[in-house]
Amino acid sequence: MKLKSLYFIIIFLIFSFVLKSQNNLLNLKDTKVTLKNNVVLVINQPSPNGIIATSNGGIVSEGDLNRVVWKINNNTGTYTIPFWQTSRIDLVYQITTAGSSPGALIASTRSTGADNLPLPTVSPAVEDLNINGANGSYYVVDRYWILRKEGWSTNPVATLSFKYQDNEIASPNTISEANLSAQLWGQDPYASPGTYSWVPDAFDVFQGYSTALGTADAANNRVTNVVPPSAYKGGFYTWILVDKAHPLPVTLLYFKVYCVGKYVALKWETASEINCDYYLVERSSDGISWEPVAYIQGAGNSNEVSTYSWADNFDSNGSALYYRLTQFDYNGEYEVLGIQSILCNAAADDSWITINTDILNNILINFTATEGEPYEIKVFNLLGELMYFQSGTVENSIEQFVIPTYGWASSIYLVDVRSSLVNKTQKVYIQEMDY
Repeated sequence: MKLKSLYFIIIFLIFSFVLKSQNNLLNLKDTKVTLKNNVVLVINQPSPNGIIATSNGGIVSEGDLNRVVWKINNNTGTYTIPFWQTSRIDLVYQITTAGSSPGALIASTRSTGADNLPLPTVSPAVEDLNINGANGSYYVVDRYWILRKEGWSTNPVATLSFKYQDNEIASPNTISEANLSAQLWGQDPYASPGTYSWVPDAFDVFQGYSTALGTADAANNRVTNVVPPSAYKGGFYTWILVDKAHPLPVTLLYFKVYCVGKYVALKWETASEINCDYYLVERSSDGISWEPVAYIQGAGNSNEVSTYSWADNFDSNGSALYYRLTQFDYNGEYEVLGIQSILCNAAADDSWITINTDILNNILINFTATEGEPYEIKVFNLLGELMYFQSGTVENSIEQFVIPTYGWASSIYLVDVRSSLVNKTQKVYIQEMDY
C-alpha cells in the first residue's frame, strides 16, 4: 500500500514538473499518460498548444470517467486531445466561435466489444443502440466518445473530428467505412422532456437535417467535419460513429412520436421501399397488449424519400402510451419497424402554438403540427369584429404565420388559433405605427 501511494506521488510530481516547465503545457514526446480509476487530467492552458504530442505519444483514457479537462475559456482554435490505445486516436475540437469564460471541455473515450456494451452511464446515460428502430450495434464503431463541459454559460461553436482503430470496425461488425457518420445521444426536441435518443437518426430530416453528421475519411480511420446541430451547440454529448446504410426492404430513416398538447402525433420517413403495401399503427397502454388504430397506404416501390404522419385524437388522461409501427408487403410478409413510448401532459395543450408580435407590430404565430392537419386563424377586435381570417392545412411540421396589422388602430386584439388537436386564444396589443 505504501509503494502504491508513493507511485501516485511520483506521478503527480512528474506531471507538475512537465506542466510548469512548459508554461502549463503538457508535452508528450514519445510518452503515454494513462488515466485510471476515474482520474482527471486538467490542462490549465487555454492555447490550442496546451497539449503537444508526437506520433508515439498520447493519453490513454479507456474509461467513461478517465477524463481530460481542458480549460479553454473564451479562446478559439483547433484543440487536439491525443487519445491513445494502440495508436493515436485523436479527438479534434475546432472552435470557430468562442464561448463565454470560464469554460472547459471535458472529454473521455473507451473501446468496447462488437456489442458496444456496456453502455455509457455518464448522465444522461445511454439507454440503447436502437438506431432506426432496430439494434444497431453491428453498424456502430466499437468506441464511445463522451464530451461534457464545465462553465460555458454560452457554448462555443465547434467542429468535431473522431478517430478510431481498424479493430473497432472489424467482423462481426458490418460496417462500410465510406458510410460512417456521427450521432449524439441527446434530448429529443419532438418528445417529452427527458426523452433521449440518437440524433440524427441517420438522415433525420424531421429534425431539420438533410445529411448525416460528418464526412467519412476511411483512409485515415476518422469522421471529420462533424458540426453539432444548433439545438446541440457545443457538442457536449455522448457520441458514436455509425454506418448510415441499412439493408432493409423499407429503409426507415426515422420513426418519431411527439406530443401535440395532450394528444400524440406520429411521423416516419423512408428512403426507399420495395413491395410496400401498407403500414399498421398500433397503440398500447402497457407495451404488451396492442390494438390497431391506423392503416397507412405505403409507396409500393420507391427509391425516393417518402414521408408519413398520423395524429391520434385518443385522450390518455395523462397516462403513458406505446405505439408500434409495422410494415406489410404485398405478399403478407411484415416487419416491425419500431416501438416508441410517450407521455403527454394535458396541461401543455397550447405549448405547440406561440403567439407574439414583432417590432413592426405584425402578429407572429408559430404552429407545430403534423403535415396535412387543418387549421384556422382568426383575429377579432374588442367589438368582436373579424379583422383577419386564414385557413388551410399544415405544409411543414413547424409553420410560421405573419399577420400584417398595417392600418389597425392601437388596441387589444384577440387571436384564435385552432387545429384538429389543439387550440389557443391569446390577447395581443397592437400599437399603431407612425410610418
